[in-house]
Amino acid sequence: MKQIIKIPSLGDAENTEVIEICVNPGDSVGSDDSIVVLESEKAAMDVPASKQGVVKKVLVKIGDEVKEGDDFLEIEVSEEVIKEKKSDQNKKDDLQHDEASKEEVVVEQAVVKEDVVQESDESQEYKTSKSGIYAGPAVRKLAREFGINLNEVLASGPRNRILKEDLHKFVKSKLKDSSSGIPKMPSIDFSEFGDVEEIDLTKFQKTSALNLQQSWITIPHVTQHDETSIDELLELRKSLIKKYKTKVSPLAFFAKGICRLLEEFPMFNASIDMNSMKIIKKDFINLGIAVDTPQGLIVPNIKSTNKLSIQEISNEIGRLADLAKSRKIKVADLKGSTFTISSLGSFGGRYFTPIINPPEVAILGISKSYESVLIEEGKPKKSVKLPISLSYDHRIINGVEGVRFTTRFCEILQDVNFFKENF
Repeated sequence: MKQIIKIPSLGDAENTEVIEICVNPGDSVGSDDSIVVLESEKAAMDVPASKQGVVKKVLVKIGDEVKEGDDFLEIEVSEEVIKEKKSDQNKKDDLQHDEASKEEVVVEQAVVKEDVVQESDESQEYKTSKSGIYAGPAVRKLAREFGINLNEVLASGPRNRILKEDLHKFVKSKLKDSSSGIPKMPSIDFSEFGDVEEIDLTKFQKTSALNLQQSWITIPHVTQHDETSIDELLELRKSLIKKYKTKVSPLAFFAKGICRLLEEFPMFNASIDMNSMKIIKKDFINLGIAVDTPQGLIVPNIKSTNKLSIQEISNEIGRLADLAKSRKIKVADLKGSTFTISSLGSFGGRYFTPIINPPEVAILGISKSYESVLIEEGKPKKSVKLPISLSYDHRIINGVEGVRFTTRFCEILQDVNFFKENF
């Protein structure tokens, strides 16, 4: 017998739109199986069939706005199900007459039920539902936000239901797959054009390559360039080295300036967790310093850099660089970085685009300083300029904040009193 199912009570929801249709005509469904997914301004919700049978026709389409009482499903209910239901009703209600079995079955409204999210069993073998996608409103909404096709997700919940944990595992598996979403480069036999030599990537190079690729693909990079005069800072460094009879690299001064800046702009010292959709602000500053080694670029970090003097920072930079180049760096020195500086000052170049070191959200590139000529009061004057390049994660840092950060850094580098007090 064909029956028409109506939209149930939606509570206070307004402007309810059909955002997904979960079945096709001819599908067999149970009473709790989702037929359509509705979304209001406040939430998404599943509307189940409320009857067991075969779908004849879905009476709404994606984009339709619906309200309580609207027809949304035509379903063929088997005679056995109808008889069983009526038999149960007769037992519960002695007043019902035997002739009631001949009357037209009254169409019932579906009841929107909340999903009961159960923990997935890690050892359970996943299966993809062929008869339909079973997932609750929260899961479907999360999948839409991340652009995940639920047909590709392996379900681990009861009755092949897709859980939030399944979405997390799906995303992680895609991130681990370096070829995910990226067309493979064609293999070319270069020996056709001349002599070649094949060199295997080292384990370190493989890891570094995958990390850099993942960073570039998953983080929307924006790079802000600027430059500032460092004449007074260089003069101060020269006088302090002479006074204390010690060697301190310019990088140590830049690092101390960055620490002050990160205290003023804590979002640049934060991380973003896309699983929980939260920003993690950190009360500590562990500054990563990129070190060029024969094995490749290594980024050890100085713990609690903001609590150290410029001389102490310089000593730590030297110590970590020596350990990295001699391949004696400890794992603890490579973990926990909150912000990275990549300095090409001793090599050359003017500007570049440094790649963010996850889970950080920003990295500062420092290029080789150069002499420039300024015009002051109508007269030419030599000045040493320092080019800087800041790359940041545009998901949590906007362009205005990026400019403010670099502008403020340029101001700090000209504050000689700050560096005197913290030498």
